[in-house]
Amino acid sequence: MPRRLEFFFDYVSPFSYLANSQLPGIVRRTGAELVYRPMFLGGVMQATGNQPPATLPARGKSMQHDIRRWVRRYGIEFAFNPNFPIQTLPALRAALAAQDAGVFPAYHEALFRAAWGQPKNLGDVAVLRDVIAKAGIDPEPLLAAAATEPLKERLKADTAEAVARGAFGAPTFFVGEEMFFGNDRLDFVEEALGTA
Repeated sequence: MPRRLEFFFDYVSPFSYLANSQLPGIVRRTGAELVYRPMFLGGVMQATGNQPPATLPARGKSMQHDIRRWVRRYGIEFAFNPNFPIQTLPALRAALAAQDAGVFPAYHEALFRAAWGQPKNLGDVAVLRDVIAKAGIDPEPLLAAAATEPLKERLKADTAEAVARGAFGAPTFFVGEEMFFGNDRLDFVEEALGTA
């Protein structure tokens, strides 16, 4: 039975975007079962007393340099989003709806690209609708589901679960109950998963 890799992320997180780009390779090499777990990073930060790196001037400046280094290493498309911090609650709820509808892979790729590859304001529902449609997905059922109480409660519950298990930021990974935080821990994640 393959080991399970849980990926807790928020589209607002550039480090989640970086990590996401490397997960297919990890899955290929380890045979792991990858489980995508949207969580609201703002809720995680509030619950744990953490602060976004960009709100601390020295850390924010360092973060920009680090991101550029990772982008070069990974050879991926990246641009800082001028709308940062993006309000991602509707996008995260719609991600859960996309999972339920069986269209998550296309949705997920389009959302991260729109957040950090070819940046758009995903906090604007009209923009979000357009991004989803351009991914070849009917946005209306997803956005309608995202506005319902069950989806709102599910995202809250998933965020609370992440915090209860030790998460304090994004990306956060779990292999079993072992937690790994950050894009720079992927070597340890892969080591914990073992080989295929």
